[in-house]
Amino acid sequence: MAKPKASKGLALDALFSQVKSEKQFTEAYTLRDELESRLIAMRQQTTSHPLGNPVLELAHDLSERLAAGDLSVDILSQLVQYLSVEAFGDRAKRVSDYVGVESIADNKSRLSELFKALAFDDADTQISFEAFKDKLEREAFGIVITAHPTFGLSKELYQALAQFTANESSDGQALDAKAIEILNQLVIGSSHEPDQGIDLLAEHGQAMEAIASIQQALREVYDVALAVAEELYPEKWTELSPRVLSVASWVGYDLDGRTDITWATTLHTRMKVQVIQLGYYISKLNEIIAVHKGEKDELETTLALIKSRVTLALHVAEKETEFFSDNNASEEALKDVSRSIVTDDGARLVHTAELIEAINRALNLTDKADLKRSLIILRSEIANYGLAASHMHVRLNSAQLHNAIRKNIGMEGEPDDPGRRRGNFRALSGLLDEVEPIRINFGSLSAEHTTAKRMFMLIAQMIKYVDASRPIRFLIAECDTPFTILTALYYAKLFGVDDLLDISPLFETGTALERGSEVIAELLENEHYRAYVEKRGRLCIQTGFSDAGRYLGQVSASLAIERLHMKLARLLADYNVRGVEVVIFDTHGESMGRGAHPLSFNDRLKYVSSPMTRLLFAENNIPLKQEVSFQGGDGYLYFGTPKLALTTVTRLLEHALGKSTADDKDAFYTNTDYSLDFFLTLKDFHENTLENKDYAALLGSFSTNLLYQTGSRKSKRQHDKHHGIDRGHPSQIRAIPHNAILQQLGYLANTAGGFGTAIASDLDAFVKLHGESDRVRRFMDMVSYAKGLSSLNTPEAYAALFNPRYWLAKAYAVKHTERARDQLRLSNLVGDTQRYDGMNRMLQIFRQDAIHLHRGLDALTADGQEKVFPFDTRRRINLIILHVVRLCLIQEIFLLAMRIPAFANRDDLTLEDLIQDIIAMEIPAALEELKATFPVHEGKTVFTAEEYGEPSDYSDDEARDYSDEHKNIFEPIEELYDLCRRISVGISNSIGAHG
Repeated sequence: MAKPKASKGLALDALFSQVKSEKQFTEAYTLRDELESRLIAMRQQTTSHPLGNPVLELAHDLSERLAAGDLSVDILSQLVQYLSVEAFGDRAKRVSDYVGVESIADNKSRLSELFKALAFDDADTQISFEAFKDKLEREAFGIVITAHPTFGLSKELYQALAQFTANESSDGQALDAKAIEILNQLVIGSSHEPDQGIDLLAEHGQAMEAIASIQQALREVYDVALAVAEELYPEKWTELSPRVLSVASWVGYDLDGRTDITWATTLHTRMKVQVIQLGYYISKLNEIIAVHKGEKDELETTLALIKSRVTLALHVAEKETEFFSDNNASEEALKDVSRSIVTDDGARLVHTAELIEAINRALNLTDKADLKRSLIILRSEIANYGLAASHMHVRLNSAQLHNAIRKNIGMEGEPDDPGRRRGNFRALSGLLDEVEPIRINFGSLSAEHTTAKRMFMLIAQMIKYVDASRPIRFLIAECDTPFTILTALYYAKLFGVDDLLDISPLFETGTALERGSEVIAELLENEHYRAYVEKRGRLCIQTGFSDAGRYLGQVSASLAIERLHMKLARLLADYNVRGVEVVIFDTHGESMGRGAHPLSFNDRLKYVSSPMTRLLFAENNIPLKQEVSFQGGDGYLYFGTPKLALTTVTRLLEHALGKSTADDKDAFYTNTDYSLDFFLTLKDFHENTLENKDYAALLGSFSTNLLYQTGSRKSKRQHDKHHGIDRGHPSQIRAIPHNAILQQLGYLANTAGGFGTAIASDLDAFVKLHGESDRVRRFMDMVSYAKGLSSLNTPEAYAALFNPRYWLAKAYAVKHTERARDQLRLSNLVGDTQRYDGMNRMLQIFRQDAIHLHRGLDALTADGQEKVFPFDTRRRINLIILHVVRLCLIQEIFLLAMRIPAFANRDDLTLEDLIQDIIAMEIPAALEELKATFPVHEGKTVFTAEEYGEPSDYSDDEARDYSDEHKNIFEPIEELYDLCRRISVGISNSIGAHG
C-alpha cells in the first residue's frame, strides 16, 4: 500500500510567519539567534577546551547580564514564549507527518483497498462471503483510552494542536483565514501550560470526546466495509456487521496505585458512559427516521419502537446515574435506589439482543440500499460497543488480590515464598474445586472494605444492571505468579462473573517479563484456568512498555516483551490450545521513553508488536488481537479532528489487517548468540542504573518540582500498606514523571543509555547486524533520535548548581559586591559535595556510554549505511536554549533566597529548611510558609481610647508590614518559578510528549 501523502500545513505556515513578525518578540528573536551563534562557537572549541560546558557558560552569562541590568526577565519571558510557540508548531507538523494525515476521501480509498485485499486469497481468488464475514466481524485490533497524567497542555491548546495538525477545525471544517487568525492569537497569546487542578471528572470528559471521535471514524470504516461487501457479495452483504476494531477505556476504573476512586465513582462513571451511548443511539435513530420519513407504515412503526425502547432505557439510566454521582449518599438512600434498581419493571436495557433483532426486522422491511446501510452501521455499532460508549477495563494491583485471599487460606508472607508456595497453591486450588456463586446486593457491596472483593462485587452488579452484552477486562498490575491469576479466577467464580470477565496479568517488571511464559505455562496446567480460557475463547495478557522501560530501559524492555510474545505463541502451540484467541494489550504512551517510536506511526506499531511476533502467531494458527493505549491528553490528540481520527484508525487497521512484512532471515533472530548478549548487556546497564543510589540523587535533584500537575494521579505510587517500601527508590516514581524528569534534565537516559556499552563489546558485529536487520535498524533509529534530543552538557550544568565550587568561582569573579556575598553564602547552603558528587558519578557513567554510542553511530555512517535518523538542528538548538534560560532563572531564584530575612525558629521550621526547599525547587510550599511568616498588613491596627477607655502608643513588632519582602523577594521568586515551569512545557513539546 502506498505511503500516506505529506501534509501541506497551510495553517502552520501562517503560525510560523505570524510569530516571527510579532513586534513583541523582536528582542527575543534577536537573543535567540545570538545564543545559537555563541553555542555553536563554543561547541567548536570543545576539542581545545574539553572541560568547558557551553550550556553552563551561557546560563552563567545570562545570569550576570540580568544582574547588570543588560537583560530583563521580561525579555527572557518573551524568548520562552517565542520558543514555546515554535515548539508547538513544530510538534503539530511532526504529528501530521508521523501519522500521515490525509483527507476523509483518501483514507476511505485506502480502507477500500485494504478490505478488498481481504476478500482474496494468495492465489488472487475471491474467498467465500462467510470467510470474508469472519474477518470483518472479528476485532482484529483494539484502542484503549486511559487517563495517564499526560495532560501537559490546556484543553484549548490541545484542540488548537489537533487543528493545526490536520489543517481543519474540530468539527471537520477546512480552516479559513479567520479561523487561522483565531488559532494564531490563541497559541501566541496564551501561556503554554496545563489546565489548573485537572481532576478525574475533567479527564473523563476529554476521554469521552476522544471516544466519540473514534466512533465517528469507525462509522466511516463500516461504510467502506459495507460498500466493498455490496460490490463483491451483492446477495449477502446485508448479513455483515463489521467490527474490526474495539474501543475500551479504564478512565474511572483503574485502581492500581490509587486510593481516591470509590466504588460509587466507578459505578457512576460506567453508568454515565451508558447514558452517553444510549443518547448517541437515539441521535442516530433520529437521523435515520428524519431521512426516511414516509416509508412503509410497518417500517416507520418499527423504527419508532426501537427509538422508544432505547429512550425508556435512557431515562432509567439517567436517574440512577444521578444518584451514584453522590459519594456521600446515606445508607437509607442507597437502600431506596437499590430496591428501585432490583424491582425494575423491564424498562432497563442490559442486553443488546432485542435491539439487534428489531434492527434486523427493519432491514427486512426496506429495499433501499442507503437505508439498509444506515441500519447495518447502527447494528454494527451496537454489536461492537454494547450499551456503553466503550468496553470496560478495570485494574487492580496483585497485592490487593493477595490481601483479599490471605485469610481464606491462612497465607503468611508472599504467595511464592519457597517454604509455603506449594501449600498456598494447594489451598487455593481447594477453594476453586468447591467454589459456588454467591448472591450479593448493593448493601453487601457498600459494606465490603477489601478493595479486590469489592471490585468483583461491583462488576457483578454492573453486569446485572448496566451492561451484560460486552466482556469486562480485569487487569492485574505487577503480576509475576500464577497464584494471582488463580485468585482472581476464584473471586470471578465466587461472584458469578467468570462468563464475562477476561482476567489479564500485566507483565512489566524484569522478573515478570522473564517469568511471564512460565506463569502462563503453569496456568495452562491448572484444570480450572484451562477450562476457563477455553470457555471464554480468549487468553489475555497486558505488557507495560512504560514501566518496563523504567526498569529495563526502553529498547531492552521492548525486546523482553517481544521475547514474551514469541514464547507465548510457541507455548500455546506446545500445549495444543485451540479455538482460543490471544489478546495482547501493549500499554505504551506517546513518548520514546514509554514506547512510541518517533519515526512514523507504522514504525511505532511494528516496534511495539514486531512483524516476527505476528508471523509466529500466524504460523501456529493462533488468532491474535493486539491492543494499544492512547494515554491522556497527549494520546487523545490523535482523535482531535475527524480527519485526524480517521487517519489514525486507518493506520491501525492497515497494521492489523495488512499483509505481514516479516523477514524470517532478519539477522537479529538468526544470530541469536550476539543478539542475546547485546540484549543482556543493555538490560544489565539499566537495571544497575535503577539500583544505583547516584541515579536516585540525579532524579531527586529537583524531582518533579519543575513540572506542572498534568493529571489527577499522583506522581508517586499510593499503597494500601506502607511497610517495607523504600519511597526514595526510583521505582516509586511512576513511569511518566520518571520520563518527564529525564526530559527536564536534558538526557533521555532510559532510551539512549546503555547502547554504547552494548555496542563496544563488538563494534564490527554491531555494524554488520545493523545492516542485516530491520528490527535493529528500527530500534537504533529510536536511540539515535533520543540521543539527538539529549546533551549531557545539560544535566551536567544542572548538577553544577549543587556544586559549592561553582558558587565560589562565581563569587570570586564578581569580588566584593552584595551578589558575591550571596554566592558565598549559597556555596555553604547547597550542601556538602555528596549530592553533587553522586550526580556527577552517574553522569560520568552516562558520558562513558555516550562516547561508545557516538563511535557506533559514526561506524554505521563510515560503513556506508543510511545515516541514522537525520535530525533537525534548529529544534535541538531551541531545546538547549530553553535549558540555558531555565538554568539562569534557577540561579536567580537561589540568589533571591539568600535575601530572605532571618526569623525565630518555630514548629521545627528554620530559615535553612526553607532555603533547602527552594534549592530543591519546592517553591509553592516554601512560599506558603514564607508568606505566613512574613505577612503583609494593609495598615496598623489602632486601639483607640474611645474603644478601650484609655489611649495606647504601643506598636506590636509582629505587626510589621513585610510588603517589601513580598515585592522584592517572594513575588520575583514566584514569577521566575512560573517561567521555569513554562519552559518545562516547551521542552515537552520539543521532545513530542510529556513524560
